[in-house]
Order: sequence, then structure tokens, then C-alpha cells
Amino acid sequence: MKKVRWGIIGTGKIAHLFASDFSHVKAGELCAVASRNKASADAFAEKFDIEWAFVDYFSLINSHEVDVIYIATPHVHHFDLAKACILAGKAVLCEKPLTINEAQSRILYDLALEHDVFIMEAMWTRFNPAVEQVIEWVEEGEIGTLNSLQASLNFLAPTDPNHRLLNIEMGGGALLDIGIYPVFLAQLLFGKPDFVQNQAVIGDTDVDVFEQILLGWESGKLASLDASLISCNPNRAVLSGSKGYIELDSEWFKAKSCRMVTAQGAERAVTFDFPGNGYQFEADEVNRCLQEGLLQSPNYSWQDSLELIATLDEVRQDIGLYYPGEEQPDFDVDDHHHEHSHHKH
Repeated sequence: MKKVRWGIIGTGKIAHLFASDFSHVKAGELCAVASRNKASADAFAEKFDIEWAFVDYFSLINSHEVDVIYIATPHVHHFDLAKACILAGKAVLCEKPLTINEAQSRILYDLALEHDVFIMEAMWTRFNPAVEQVIEWVEEGEIGTLNSLQASLNFLAPTDPNHRLLNIEMGGGALLDIGIYPVFLAQLLFGKPDFVQNQAVIGDTDVDVFEQILLGWESGKLASLDASLISCNPNRAVLSGSKGYIELDSEWFKAKSCRMVTAQGAERAVTFDFPGNGYQFEADEVNRCLQEGLLQSPNYSWQDSLELIATLDEVRQDIGLYYPGEEQPDFDVDDHHHEHSHHKH
């Protein structure tokens, strides 16, 4: 089987984490990187022993040196770059969120189908061994009927108003960057919610800096989720069932351990001793899919991704948060409601 050749677009923090974990990927080799800054591209290539360093994204996209491209740029650039990759016949692993809204994501998946090109949103948490263990316990009925879920993802973002996390032009805000993880976990376990409620705090730069989201399902299940760029939190996830509960340990989205506790108090803990942060598992999945000739991962499908962004769209519509270039519906009728429920931070 010939080695899958990888390229990376972007040289920021997430690209560094992915590249350093790539040494643990079972197959495939990292052979190209692109940054619009020559010094960054060269330094990144040297650090990770990458053969090709491009100063132009499109040179990498059209290069014959790579089979699959990992897109690690700010959110607002994902759509155009992924589209260019698909049109160039390159498989894509695109950092989450795949795009800033469902309409854009749908266009990419339709295009990938039309051009017969593999694409996956980089929801790396889905392939984390601790998360896979949790799914297995739930499916085997170890905690009885799973009724509810609580998950948080909070961290202190840089305070620079131009930082991508706080910049509306860059698709900033807590929801798309970190809120996506708790919502993902809830939908992984319960599917797309029937009810979405939330409270959000909008910061000085007009993006959401903190929200609490309550998701509900007709079947009587609930998920209580929060995401914040202004608070510290243990970042655990707890799944509650009729016979016990499961806890994913701190920094649950990249956890290396989880435990199950029965209603009687018996505990079973599992630890996974994997190296790095765990980005290697999504790369392994992409390599497997490419070698099997698949266009999407059966473990994190296009449908899963579309249902996730659809929920995030719904939360953003409720907050009244729109990014440049998005259609803004006419909110006249409902203005008082928005004034009432969203506080300026």
C-alpha cells in the first residue's frame, strides 16, 4: 500500500499540535506545509522535518507532492480552502468547524460527492480512545438508560481584541471554537436535538464569550452544556444513566482516562497511555478511509457534521450573532426578546 502523503495549510498552534502528533500516526507521511509567511513555513518545515515549504496555499493545493491536506487556518478561511482542495482532487481533513454555517458545509459535501473526493471535519475527539470507551459502555448498557449529559469547555482566551477568537471578521467567539465540542458529545450520544435553548454573553468585540446551552430530545433526554472564553473550569463531562454514571476526566475532549460508577458505588476506571495529544487518531482514520476508497468516515459522517453545524447555527441565530457575508434575517418582531436575554459583557 503506498504511503498517504500529507500537507498542512497554516502554521498556528493547532497545526503545531497536529504535526507533533503526526509522528504517532500508523501510516502516511507529513511532507508539505504552506504559510503565507515564508519564515513561518520554513521554521515549521524545519521543526517537523517536512520536505516542502510553500509560501502560497494554492501552490500546496495544486502540488503533486500530496494526497491529503489538513486545513488549520482560522474558521472563515476553511470554506474557500476546502473548496479549492476538492476542485484540485485533494482529500481534505479540515479543522472544526468545517465552515461557519450549515449552508457552506452543505456546498462542500455536495462538491466532494460530485468530484469523488474524501473530506472530513477534524472532530478529533470522536477518535479519542477514552471517548470510544465511553461509547462502548453506553452501547453495552453498562449505566442503564442514558438520560442526561453535562459537559463544559472553558478556557481563558487571549485578551487582544484582534485575536482570532475575539475577532468577528475571523469567525471568532466561544461557540464555534470550543462550544462545538460539548454539542458534538451530546449529538454523538443522542442525535440531533429537538429543542435548543441558550443564554449567551456577548463581549466587547461583539462575539459570544460565554454561553450555556440546554438541549432536549422528545425521548426525554437532556444535555446541559457550557463554553466560555472568560472562565476557568475543570472541563469534565458526566453522562448520567439509570444504573450509574460515566465521567470523562478533566479536559474531557482529549481525555486519557474515564470511569464508570454504578448506582451501588462500584467504580471501574480505565486509563489510555497514548503519546501526544491524540490528533494522530483522526489522521489514522483518514488514512484508513483513503486506503478503503471511502469519501467519508463512517464514524464521523458528513451527516453528523451537518447536524452539528445546524445546531450551532440555531444557537447563533438566537444570540443574533452573524459573521461578515452571512445573510441576516429581519429581527424586528423579536428584537425585545434578544435585548432581554443577552447581556453585554
